[in-house]
Amino acid sequence: MSTTPKLFDLVEAAEFLRLPIDTFRKHRPEIGGSKLGRRWIFTEQELMNFVERKRSKPLHELKSAS
Repeated sequence: MSTTPKLFDLVEAAEFLRLPIDTFRKHRPEIGGSKLGRRWIFTEQELMNFVERKRSKPLHELKSAS
């Protein structure tokens, strides 16, 4: 049985990443997302992939260091 991915609208996604809305919109092409009607929808995986690409050290390196 597959699990349904967690979905975020634009405001929720910006809050999840702790970014101002304008900054989030600037990075939106890098983040991904899907436009449904007039609304953008983002998966948690898209947001986490964006964070991973922006990190100076990959998350798996930080986990193995502890």
